Order: sequence, then structure tokens, then C-alpha cells
Amino acid sequence: MEWEIVNSKAVTPQGVLENATIRIKDGRISSISSGIPKDVLPIRINLRGNFVYPGLINAHDHLLGTYLPKVGTNRPYLNWLPWDNDLKSSVVYAERQQLEPEQLYLLGSYKNLISGVTSVLDHIPHFVQKPFLDKSPVRILERFTLSHSICSYSLGWGDGPQIEYARAKEGNLPFVTHISEGFDEESKNALKELNSLGCLGENTVLVHGIAFDSEDIKTVSKTKANLVWCPESNLFMFGKTAPIREILEAGINVSLGTDSPMSGSINIFQEIKSAREFFTKEYGKELDPKIVFKMVTENPAKALRVENDLGKLEIGKKADLLVLSSEKEDAYQTLCTADLKSVRLVVKDGKPSYGDLSLKDFFDETGVTGREIKIAGTDKYLAGDPLGLLESVTRALGYKKDLAFFPVG
Repeated sequence: MEWEIVNSKAVTPQGVLENATIRIKDGRISSISSGIPKDVLPIRINLRGNFVYPGLINAHDHLLGTYLPKVGTNRPYLNWLPWDNDLKSSVVYAERQQLEPEQLYLLGSYKNLISGVTSVLDHIPHFVQKPFLDKSPVRILERFTLSHSICSYSLGWGDGPQIEYARAKEGNLPFVTHISEGFDEESKNALKELNSLGCLGENTVLVHGIAFDSEDIKTVSKTKANLVWCPESNLFMFGKTAPIREILEAGINVSLGTDSPMSGSINIFQEIKSAREFFTKEYGKELDPKIVFKMVTENPAKALRVENDLGKLEIGKKADLLVLSSEKEDAYQTLCTADLKSVRLVVKDGKPSYGDLSLKDFFDETGVTGREIKIAGTDKYLAGDPLGLLESVTRALGYKKDLAFFPVG
């Protein structure tokens, strides 16, 4: 299948290309050029000057934990374990347990999709996520090795850091682990422990880093390990987050992740806003919107070892696209101030997944079946059966649950 976008503003690695035409063939970008070509493809979408970005990448989520409200009875916590204990004993957790894992995975997938995310790193053992990979409307990245964390109270994910890290190096995979998520001695020493095990390098993806000190930051920079920053979750649970200015100044590759809605953001747009608000409040200056853009596109693509396919608008890469309305002149500011109403279209693997109801003919032409739906008060068309999902959730709970991350109606 071949189709094209015309009259767009394409956010490419070289900058914003005005009056851009983007052609998609067999699920990948076949060309990007300025101006409208004389030959017309059978399927053409005129974006009327809207911005086109690569599909966003959420570098850290727990899709099985997709539920609300947040849990934090005894904040601030010393580390993640007492929070987890509060979670497991909460009324909202008991409520969530009435839902099937497939329902939670679909809710988490739609939460990401309607905010422009086409790829998610769902940090959990593979056997948990495997049944839902082909059912998800977003791409759940499955090629990674993992540990839960580096401490005596870590959950038993994987076969141990050294074995998992060796597999990552051998297979050109990311090795993903929570690190320094708290302020007890084990959390403070977690990076040093991981380094002593020989598990720091370009394949290492460290999530959180709240307790990093200057020596830790030097170590991460020297080993070329990657960091995923989750400020909303960190600030909610601990009242603190990673020393992000020093981390960025050290040249560390930083991505953004939402974490679970039960502690973190309801979507990537909120995470972006939380990151920028924290940076301004903490350091008295603005976090460069272009840096933020990279934190949700090319930086996670590099960290998660998928840069050959994702993270940039380039010829040959997968046609994962996000279209945002262009009320602001600057593409990067537009992304940093976007909300659910800003999203005009989301494309994954060259096919529309979500967009304005006015684009329904485009969905039909590309063979994508979905449902008319109202998101945040705007008429949309969403692939799959989202309304059937919500009806099944209502039946399971016995009442209608309002979920801010999926605001239908």
C-alpha cells in the first residue's frame, strides 16, 4: 500500500521542512520532500500546514498497572517497596484486580495511543506481556532484557543482572532496570553495585536515578549508559527526582517515561509538562523544547536499540507519525504544550490508528476498522473496539469508571 501526506510541516532531524510531502509505502517512509509532487498517489491526505512528528516513544510504563486514582497514603516514601505495599493493600488495587490483564493492557495501550505514543517499553517480564503483544494498538517493545531493581528487596524479574546484561550485549538489546528509586542505603549504592557487577554500558537503560550523586553521574556518563526520567512519578512518591540538569550537562542520553498512572502521569503530554515545570522551578530556566522533543523520539530509540526503525522522520524508517495542530509557529513548543485536543492523527506502521473523525475515509481506504468516539470532547475515530472495551470494564466493575487517561465522552 502506498499513500502520501501533503502540505505539512515535517519535523525532521535537519529541522522543520515546510510544505512537506511525506510518502509511505509498505509501512515505511519512502520519501520526504518539499512541495507537492505532480504525480498523485491514490490516497492523499492534505494536512493544511499541521506539524508531523515521528511517533512518540514512552520509554517506561507498566501497562498492567494502568488504573486510577494514584496511590500514596504514606508519602514521601523511603523507597519503592513501602509504596508497593500501600498499593497492594489499597481499595483501588482491589478494584483493579476485578479486571482481566487483557483489559488493563488495552487501556494502557489506548492511553498511550491517544497522546501520540506509538511505541512503549512495558517494563515487566516477557511472559506477562507476551499474550497481549499482537492485540495492542500500540507497539509494545519486546526486545529487551531486564532486572526489576538492584537491591535485596528487588522483585525476581529475569535471571539476575549479570546474565541479563550479557544477553543484552550479545543480542544488541537494552538491559532495563529501575535504579536508585529511593533514599535508603541500598538505593543510594545501587549504581555502584551494578557497576561492580560489570553491568553498565551502552546497552544499560537505568530508570529513575533519584539518589544519584555527582560520582554516579560521572559513572553513567563514562560508561555511556542511558537514563529514563520519570519526574511526575518521582515527585509524587518521593517529593524529589533525579538531578536532571547535572545529568544533561554530563551528556547522558535521557528519555522520558510516564511510569504507571497509579504513581505517574496519565499520558506523555502530562509528563512533558511536569518535566518542564520542575526544571523551571528547580533551576530557574526553561528546559529547551528541542531537548524535550528528543527525549520522546530519538533518545529512547537509541537507548532501546530501535534507532534503525524508530525515532526520526527519515527515509526507510517505519512510518510511525504524530500529527499535531499548528496553532503555534514553533514545532517544539507545539509538542511541549500539546494536549489530547491537539492530536489530529496517529499512524503506526504506515496505517492510521487514531485521528479526527473527519479522516474516517482515510481509515476506510487503508483498511483500518475502528469506532467513532469522543475523546476530551472532540470527535475522533479510533482503531479497534475501544467502546466495547469500556463496556466490558463497566460490566466487570459493576459501575462506570471514569478514567482520566482515557477520557471518553
